[in-house]
Amino acid sequence: MLKFLKRLLGLETPSVRGYCEPGVEACTLAPTPSANERAFKTYFTTLGQLQEAVTKREYERAAGLARENMRQVSGFVQSTEREYGSFDISSIPALEQGGTMLALLGDTEGLKEMREIVGSLPALGSWRSVVDQHEKDRSWFAAILAAIEANPGCLQSDIKDLIGAEDGRRIANLLAWLEKAGKISRTKQGRTYALTLAHSVRVTASPLKREVRSHRSDQRPSQLREIDLQHLPYVPLPRAPLRWEEVQGGRKTEMVEDAHDFFEIRDSEEWELLSVEKIPTDKRPDPAFREIHSIDSGLIMVDDLGKSEKFTHAPAAALRFGRAGELMVEAPLIHDVYRLGVNAFGHGLIAMSKDCIVHAYDDEFNVILETPLRESPEVRTLQHRLGIETDRLKNYLRCTALAHDNSRYLFTGVDQAWCVSMQGHALWGIKLPLKEGWARVAEKTASFGTSAEVMQALEVMNLTLPITPDDVKRRYRELAKLWHPDLNPGNASAEERMKALTGAAEILTGIDPAALPRYTGTTFAKEMNRQEFEVGATKFTVAMAMQVSEVNAADWIYAANFAGRSQGAFLAGYSGRIVQVDGEGEPVRAYDIGAVPRKIIDTGDYLYFLTDTRLYVLHSDALHALVDTVDGGNIIVAQTGFGLIEKKRFRWFREDGTYLGSIVTQSPIPECTMLRKGWLSRPDNTKRPLLV
Repeated sequence: MLKFLKRLLGLETPSVRGYCEPGVEACTLAPTPSANERAFKTYFTTLGQLQEAVTKREYERAAGLARENMRQVSGFVQSTEREYGSFDISSIPALEQGGTMLALLGDTEGLKEMREIVGSLPALGSWRSVVDQHEKDRSWFAAILAAIEANPGCLQSDIKDLIGAEDGRRIANLLAWLEKAGKISRTKQGRTYALTLAHSVRVTASPLKREVRSHRSDQRPSQLREIDLQHLPYVPLPRAPLRWEEVQGGRKTEMVEDAHDFFEIRDSEEWELLSVEKIPTDKRPDPAFREIHSIDSGLIMVDDLGKSEKFTHAPAAALRFGRAGELMVEAPLIHDVYRLGVNAFGHGLIAMSKDCIVHAYDDEFNVILETPLRESPEVRTLQHRLGIETDRLKNYLRCTALAHDNSRYLFTGVDQAWCVSMQGHALWGIKLPLKEGWARVAEKTASFGTSAEVMQALEVMNLTLPITPDDVKRRYRELAKLWHPDLNPGNASAEERMKALTGAAEILTGIDPAALPRYTGTTFAKEMNRQEFEVGATKFTVAMAMQVSEVNAADWIYAANFAGRSQGAFLAGYSGRIVQVDGEGEPVRAYDIGAVPRKIIDTGDYLYFLTDTRLYVLHSDALHALVDTVDGGNIIVAQTGFGLIEKKRFRWFREDGTYLGSIVTQSPIPECTMLRKGWLSRPDNTKRPLLV
């Protein structure tokens, strides 16, 4: 099972080779490709499309993909059993989300086919109860719609009794699906919702149907500057622990003891808790706004999942609070939020939706930029070079950020970052070095052909000179789909034609045939183990190395932000290396904390790196403070210092990391309540908000 998961996650593409130092003999071992890889790829490709359709609320398309994917389940199960001896996978989305889609659309025939598939394979015996539930849900969906039609405006709390159901939680879940599908409308009424049928078209248009044109004025990608860490000032810092290391090593960070009272002040003599006020139900903060970020004028909070009570039909929404805690602006967003960037000293936010369109806003939530990244020359080049499929592009674009003065923005793809002006001019491009220990290697073959054999190979592939490696690779894929023996059962000549095709491609490219399907020009290797031994008078060196594609060897940029009020930026790779560049994209220095930060904030005087377990406070490359965090934590930077929000504790520090005190609570801290209602008493008996 471990082997299967490694392959699924792209971690198992090893090539074991033996090689020698000069004058030393060695042996070579080569891996044997799995015969079931095609079945796995087909299954997971359709599965990815199904999950994407569900996320985009394209439920009719999702139902069609569910039927297609569940027909592939039999082959997937059998292939898994052949290669790994058993089938013990606990999640099959085609039978889970897929079944919900069929029930939602009332697809009786689809559910019947699902039952037949599950019943035909002993390994799927436990899934029969899941199919039973989907068939019940199909009946409940129809009953709910009939009840609402007969009782318009009925309350969600009453719907269970109206249809004679016992499981209230299940009915609430089905109501949520009906609302997402646009079949009903829910309006907040006290602690419940009033239900009506949605006869009209939803007011929010799908972002996929909006035409957003690129603002780019240049059609060529900006020139990439590859960073050479050996020629940069290097600032090594104590490594940030990972969560799994704490568990494995038996080490735990400081745990927060529950407060004796509802709120309790600790470690501060200057603070006084003036009062604890219960917030009326209608004024309680909406927990849907879970993303919280400080900006120059206060706070921005974002509902990135489209669950806010006020903007029920919007895929996302945003709020801005002033420094005194007053609500300044609130607005729905007409797109989902897949990536989000906020500058602590800026005046707005920038977000990328799942269709890879960037949307930038000022602090009044007016749109100041919309542009599709998939049409940018840099992303097109990246896609072509790495073979990234368009429907998976969003997974490769990790970060987006907005400059403090809204004059430029940056975005990242894999290990590259590009900065573009708001007028559409590319300003600079940066590429991080490979992860430590990886080196570029070619997958060359020892075979070669005469000029006559080269011409014969061209005939086999129906090509003529001049040709490029991409021409050969493209034609190889086209012909392999026609000639592969697995696709031509009973055809005796298919195997011979496939051998001829592979031999022709090998001659034309000089590439090992086993690597042709995934060949991108080079691969990357990392030595995993080396052993030396002697046999008689001969010395042998055997080295074991793992080979992967460029995507797997690259140090992906997982965090990026502009440098406070300057035009420079910080780019953090998954390895924990953080590179600072100036406004022209010139590398300035590199930091190393061993773990990717979730937030990077530069105030001009102090620099903050926040990981899942630790906060670093630096000034002029000197480490001023190191703060371990519990439950990840979140940092809020203000004019008088910064705060760390954890599950049951809010800690306040001076900007240099000097600890001032904590507020601890019995219950999980609702972040917005703490910041909007939290006041500190001063020695002069005046009080001031935490963020002023």
